[in-house]
Amino acid sequence: MSSKHFSYQIYEGSFLTPPPVLDRTLNILMFRDPEENEYQIFVTRTSLEEDQTISEWCEAETENLQNNLPGFQIEGKQLTHEIGPNKLSALQVANRYLDEGNVVRQVLSIIKLPQHPRYNPDDRNVIIFTLNANQEFTEYQRKHYVKIINSFIPEVITLG
Repeated sequence: MSSKHFSYQIYEGSFLTPPPVLDRTLNILMFRDPEENEYQIFVTRTSLEEDQTISEWCEAETENLQNNLPGFQIEGKQLTHEIGPNKLSALQVANRYLDEGNVVRQVLSIIKLPQHPRYNPDDRNVIIFTLNANQEFTEYQRKHYVKIINSFIPEVITLG
């Protein structure tokens, strides 16, 4: 076990730990808009295969979901954006599926993280922000989601 510890941040505070070999934490943030419509924003993490692009990962994940999730279908087309202050490359895709007969809608922003010696030493880690709702998205929900992805700043290496 490494003797080098860092402060691992969670919403409720932080704790000291050596860097994990793999971090697959899932954050589920639950909200209500001003009209009391419930929605969630999920933050998930994954890794690309060696030499795999975000688009290739998304295609493989789409095929997997089409085969395993009732009523799964892509809505619209994939869009590529640069998001946040660091202008990170992001692939955005929308989908819908059925959960116990109810339509669930999602918008995913799949972001390739910059290389970092602690959390992305192999330069293959991805973070995914997902807007999730059981109804059409409201303007408030969309704006909140856009604000989140456009304010995301990854941990960076400080020089000096």
